[in-house]
Amino acid sequence: MIDLRLIETFIQAARRESFSSAAKALHVSPGAVSQNIKSLEEQLQTRLFTRTTRQIKLTPEGQRFLQRCAPAVEALQTAASAIQDEREAFQGRLRITSTTAFGRAEILPLIASFQETHPELEIELSLSDGFVDLVAEEYDLAIRGGILPDSDYIARLLIPVTPLVCAAPGYLKKFGIPKNEADLASHRLIGMRSNPSQRVFAWEFSDPDSPQPRRVEVTPTSVMNDPESTVRAASLGMGLAQVGSNVVLPLVASGELRIVFPEAAVQSRGLYAVYPSKRFAPKKLTAFLDHLVDGFSQRADLIYTH
Repeated sequence: MIDLRLIETFIQAARRESFSSAAKALHVSPGAVSQNIKSLEEQLQTRLFTRTTRQIKLTPEGQRFLQRCAPAVEALQTAASAIQDEREAFQGRLRITSTTAFGRAEILPLIASFQETHPELEIELSLSDGFVDLVAEEYDLAIRGGILPDSDYIARLLIPVTPLVCAAPGYLKKFGIPKNEADLASHRLIGMRSNPSQRVFAWEFSDPDSPQPRRVEVTPTSVMNDPESTVRAASLGMGLAQVGSNVVLPLVASGELRIVFPEAAVQSRGLYAVYPSKRFAPKKLTAFLDHLVDGFSQRADLIYTH
């Protein structure tokens, strides 16, 4: 297959009738232009130019070749420019998937504010708490929480998350306030189950002897399958629960929940914006990522500090 660069060199030289002028247009040396033309003629086994010490001129074969190849090269250049323009412009569609409750409460308002600035961009938000294959399902971005496994995906932290033990004030008044982990055995506990594995999550606490959290298996009296249902159950007085700080703190602020032994809390998780590859990420995606990061940087109400 003939190198496209040789054909581009030929077109520039033919239109300018000068190797030197073609070299300036292509930002290469005249010698490089001459060598490219020679290589092209050898591959075609056809002389494309007649040369004198003063000028070059297309042969009849060169004229026919120019008529046929120039439109094709221009079409390729137009197609390439269109793709580049599309990547730079805030047009087309941006497909996002997020966990259900967080997407509805926190991501949707940020989509709305982003679209005010870029009204021509179509944004599709799909809410799901199950596993999503970004590549197979053609999503540009996923919002996911927890501890991300090693993968080929790129992740940007939106909010650090601290699992917090909490309960309704009424429950604590009736059953007492636990002082430490050992006291949990005498309390009603609300567990949260992982949908894929169906196991109940262990609770996590700080470990003075390790940077990693200490995991404690619990025996719940009730089990939910998402954070929002779990804190709702806790606010109804069904027992103690451990849920991420981004879900607990708004209910603490409203007085519906209280945090229990906060000194044992450890920041071990996060909410992330995840996408398949940093390479060739379209501008609309990188701009939306920056918008998310900036938006959550102003949400101190969702970040636990002790």
